[in-house]
Amino acid sequence: AQAFHLREDKKPDPDLPAALVALVNNDKPDILATAYAQSAPDYAKASPFEALLQDDPNDGRFIPPMGKGDHAWLQNPLPASVFSKPEQACLAKGIYFEARSEPVRGQAAVAQVILNRVRNPAYPKTICGVVYQNDDWFNRCQFSFACDGRKKTITDQASYKTAQEVAMAVTAGKIFIPEVGSSTHYYANYVHPGWARAMQRMTRIGLHIFYRTYGGGWS
Repeated sequence: AQAFHLREDKKPDPDLPAALVALVNNDKPDILATAYAQSAPDYAKASPFEALLQDDPNDGRFIPPMGKGDHAWLQNPLPASVFSKPEQACLAKGIYFEARSEPVRGQAAVAQVILNRVRNPAYPKTICGVVYQNDDWFNRCQFSFACDGRKKTITDQASYKTAQEVAMAVTAGKIFIPEVGSSTHYYANYVHPGWARAMQRMTRIGLHIFYRTYGGGWS
């Protein structure tokens, strides 16, 4: 059986930040992107109906490329639910509150770390679960904005829109940063966490330094 649908030629989105467009390095994004993200068809390759016709459930899914030393879990496909509005909202908020002052590439790197944790069996299986893990531990959670005791309000709508665009682009696999690879940790260069000594430094983007564990799990 075959399904056919009209597909318009892609045109640059005038509302999309040029810096984000420049980061796109994959023309075969996740086939499930359109199943949830109807407002962002430019990030999808095919219709959601085509996903139902695949013999292999992973056909058409975005699988990150493995770099030297990357952990095998990096190639776990993300659960379909990551494209839902609640999950995308959690990712966009994580990007906004953790990295809105960073260059767009730095925001994409933070998104990649969050999604890496979703792929990693050692962490929660949802974006929201990862972003808000241990949020009831004051200043001891996974992402500092979630547990610093300060009320979080989105005051810069333009920056939040960029965070939303970055969130969908990275989730769909349109953007993958090889230098970040299977990193699951990062910190700003003005702090010096003790855990960094037990991990492999990968790269620095903006103010954030990214780290990969040696064992593939928590450490």
